[in-house]
Amino acid sequence: MLQELTIQNLALIEKLHLNFESGFTTLTGETGAGKSILLDGLGLALGERADSALVRHGTPKADITADFDITELPDVQNWLAENELDEDNTCLLRRTLTAEGRSKAYINGLPASVNQLKSLSALLIDIHGQHEHQTLMHANKQLALLDAYAKHDEQLAQTAESYQAWQKLNQRYEELHASQADRQSKLELLEFQLSEFDKVQPQADEFEALSDEQNTLSHASEIKQSVYNAYEAIEGDDGLTHKLSQAISELENVSEFSPQLAEALAQLNSIQIDCQAVADDIQAQNHHVELDPERLQTVDERLSELFGLAKKYQLDPEQLVTKHQEIRDALAELSDSGASLDTLKQEIDQAWSAFTQQASKLHTSRTQAAKRLSENVTASMHTLGMENGLFQIDVDTTDKASKLGLDQVHFQVTANKGQPLQPLAKVASGGELSRISLAIQVASAEVASLPSMIFDEVDVGIGGGIAEVVGQKMQQLGRHRQVFSITHLAQVAAYGDQQLNIRKHTENDQTKTQVTQLDDDARIEELARMLGGMKITEQTLKHAEEMLSLAQQT
Repeated sequence: MLQELTIQNLALIEKLHLNFESGFTTLTGETGAGKSILLDGLGLALGERADSALVRHGTPKADITADFDITELPDVQNWLAENELDEDNTCLLRRTLTAEGRSKAYINGLPASVNQLKSLSALLIDIHGQHEHQTLMHANKQLALLDAYAKHDEQLAQTAESYQAWQKLNQRYEELHASQADRQSKLELLEFQLSEFDKVQPQADEFEALSDEQNTLSHASEIKQSVYNAYEAIEGDDGLTHKLSQAISELENVSEFSPQLAEALAQLNSIQIDCQAVADDIQAQNHHVELDPERLQTVDERLSELFGLAKKYQLDPEQLVTKHQEIRDALAELSDSGASLDTLKQEIDQAWSAFTQQASKLHTSRTQAAKRLSENVTASMHTLGMENGLFQIDVDTTDKASKLGLDQVHFQVTANKGQPLQPLAKVASGGELSRISLAIQVASAEVASLPSMIFDEVDVGIGGGIAEVVGQKMQQLGRHRQVFSITHLAQVAAYGDQQLNIRKHTENDQTKTQVTQLDDDARIEELARMLGGMKITEQTLKHAEEMLSLAQQT
């Protein structure tokens, strides 16, 4: 559950730190006091879109932190562990937003992405907005709500997996089928290209070896002359070896008289050995280099052949071997494409059969859940003053496949006895639509698995005894999970286990939002204000006290 919320420099909030309890918490205050700002701040911590206009004027950045107790939430613990963001069984979500619009996200003090915040918050809290009745008119929202109520995540995943497998095969088939239109021309082109490459037969590492050989053969005369000159300079009559021998002979006569000369003599002997070895290597190279005009011509012609093929196909000569193999592979694939199409068609039929089986199981689960939810919503409608109301969810199978199966869901409703069921979008009365929407939300919330939920002015358009019923239902929900309700109705606020008052005040010519947890006396005054407006009478206070007393006894 949500334990703490800290907000700094967000809109009218300079600094705010709130501690929350389990059960049902109501948030009240005059219009414009900042109730929506509180929700905006929490939304930022949960990964909602950031708007730099929310940063308090004159401050560099807003900073929001939400602390959740996850002791009994293994799904959240596993998510944190899988994302390497776990820290001593804590769950601290933080978001900063600069006046320039730059946003940063953190989970347990570690940098995170906004998408990670969204993914994690989906396991922590559910927000029902005041415009929920508008989104409930959309078919995709209705389907999502029914699936959430049914709790068949595994069936949804299996259906999506089988659909994607079918789609992948179908796409491959379409690509191959489309390629058949110009298959013959492609075959002819590939066969021609292969014949050209087969004629040349480029070999691995051939170009580099031939280039080196050409370089040597074309300079053979120069190489042999230079090698001869170098050899003579070392081993000739007046060469380096002869001079070293003279030097060694001279030092041998006197080395016994000087240790330093003995060391020099040893070095000269080593140098002479090295020189002789170098001379032998040079002589060996000289034997390997031949003046061979015929071989040079052969190498030139082969290189010219390789260069010509590479130029034609806009390749480097080193790429010819790879291209040769690519042509072979493409030709083999295209030659087999006819057989591949038949095989793919069989695989597609099998994949479609697997998908429809999963979709059928999902349809059965949805139909069963639709019956339960319809009954629960109808019962809630009755308690919300629509005694003759009837709610029904139709689950129809279509031929339009998607990762969600083959179903189309329609929410049907009638508010009055004798009137036919019609789509939710055609309910004329705004008040009726608000109550139906609330009935749907309350009924679905009763089976929700999330530990915390927020109702943001979902009681708009109702009042009197109906509002009291709404308060009772929220209080009942609060016995199983943490529930927040932002409300303008005293009848709802009275049922809260705790009540927070949000108000604006001016300090040093600056408007600020302040949130206060109310004790019983303060709650009575706030309820009286909500009942009677600015002028609070003894009668209004007495009414508020009775309302609070009765609500807390249930």
